[in-house]
Amino acid sequence: MPYFERPGARLFYDAVGEGSETVITLHGVTMCGAYWSRTGVSAALAESGFRVVDMDLRGHGRSVVIPGEDPGYHVDRIADDIGALADHLDLGRFHLLTHATGGMAGLRFAMNHHERLISLVSTDTGSATAPSDVYSDPEYQGAYPAPFVPPFDVPAVADFARLSVAEQIRQAREGDGRPFWSALDTNADPERCWRWTEEILAMSNPVHVVEFGRHFYTDLDPRIARLKQIQCPNLVMLGELDEMFIKPAELLARHIPRVEHVVVAGRGHMLAVEDPTGTAETIASFLRTA
Repeated sequence: MPYFERPGARLFYDAVGEGSETVITLHGVTMCGAYWSRTGVSAALAESGFRVVDMDLRGHGRSVVIPGEDPGYHVDRIADDIGALADHLDLGRFHLLTHATGGMAGLRFAMNHHERLISLVSTDTGSATAPSDVYSDPEYQGAYPAPFVPPFDVPAVADFARLSVAEQIRQAREGDGRPFWSALDTNADPERCWRWTEEILAMSNPVHVVEFGRHFYTDLDPRIARLKQIQCPNLVMLGELDEMFIKPAELLARHIPRVEHVVVAGRGHMLAVEDPTGTAETIASFLRTA
């Protein structure tokens, strides 16, 4: 299996397709590269003429953190991992396709290295690692508290994460799956959506995921001035039912210079799971014209 070495981790990636342009993908928390591959989005993009490389973030999927070393669970280190993977693959410029937590790192990479990007696709995400409607409001002119302590009960989250994946899914379904999975039961095929979600979740170590969350989600600052410097073509895409990221996505659309803002009717946070065909078609169309 293909891995590349980084400080504190060995990162897994998988590739499909033979296109002349490469798309590197990043996923959200608790997920892994299978968010794009298991759902068929990666294969569809490959069939559209691209080489697609799905990477597992630190603490997720098949990537391995090195005991005794800093696991690097912060946005700037993960942004650096993107460039390191591109270097490992001998890529000069590439497309970057991201989701949720991976999108936060992708936007940070674009702030620093937009000249390396042919395009950036940001699905269901924002530029602050702690998304907030208050600080995403266009009228907000104040400062951003730092450092920020994530507003969740870490022991309770840890206890939930240590349950079997099947039990996590059961509890999520009984509790309406908020905020990330709330639209799965409204899908035309909810059983498929939940089955795929369970399969993808099962690929990660929940202890690592909890530790990742404690260190990653600490920054309320969307870095508006830096967003305005991103010059590559951008697609900001989210489901209309993804309540957590509606305003953060609107903020991206207001401030990134070359941007398309697509809101998908009737969908939630898990676009690749909920509508793999439509998601792949929208992204492929954007990539072909970028």
